[in-house]
Amino acid sequence: MRIAGFSQAPVWDMVAALPDGRTVIPVVVYGRTRLMVVQRGKDPVSLVNTTEETAAPMTAVGANQIAFSIGPEPHETIALADTATGRISGRISPGKGVIKSLAASPDGATLYFTAGGSVWSVASTGGASRQICSGERVVAYPSGHRLVVARQETSKSRLFEVPAGGGAERAIPSDPASPLFWELISSVTIRGDGQMLVSLYTADSAFNPLGLLDLQSGKIRRIAGDRASDLHSAVWTRDGQIVASRVGFLSMIWKFTPESK
Repeated sequence: MRIAGFSQAPVWDMVAALPDGRTVIPVVVYGRTRLMVVQRGKDPVSLVNTTEETAAPMTAVGANQIAFSIGPEPHETIALADTATGRISGRISPGKGVIKSLAASPDGATLYFTAGGSVWSVASTGGASRQICSGERVVAYPSGHRLVVARQETSKSRLFEVPAGGGAERAIPSDPASPLFWELISSVTIRGDGQMLVSLYTADSAFNPLGLLDLQSGKIRRIAGDRASDLHSAVWTRDGQIVASRVGFLSMIWKFTPESK
């Protein structure tokens, strides 16, 4: 079911699902990236009341907030806004480099982010950041006790399960037949039963389909893909549905008639 369409998307075509059922995506508007709220049957609207650039990565925080990148590139500052009013309620500048991904604890008290090749935690109200482990992307389990961390190792990506407070890690088994496209891992991709939505590289298509990764066994089952577009980012909604960004190609055939002289 198509919710909305846009003519231009940024490089990070990430998607976020809010607890109230709305979907947030970054869209390029007049050359600047803006976070937009999309709902089926309604016109898209800007989420945050600001003239500044608002962009991915982003994550829902608690029941009524969203955390996201703010300002021009490089995106090194995290902002929090009320999802009902669009008012910015806080800013966090960790000083660790470009923010690559964002996740939040279930109660919204803690943000997890990756920057400078490491995973960090910080209170959503601000303060000092604490390094958890190395990694390029981070996703939080619904329970809040564990994280899934993506690391790039030579030519492939590996996933690791890490306690939210740091500690002993568990390598998540990888499926060599279905390499992961890990660049755009969104925040709410893990279901309560340990099934994680992932984007895949496949040998039979130039496009990226969606897969369902069992975090215990490492087995992957392809669940969506049309061989004509990329499905880079997908999240679970509260009612168990999947919302995903679909990036395709638009082509047209033109007929030109020479002017008569």
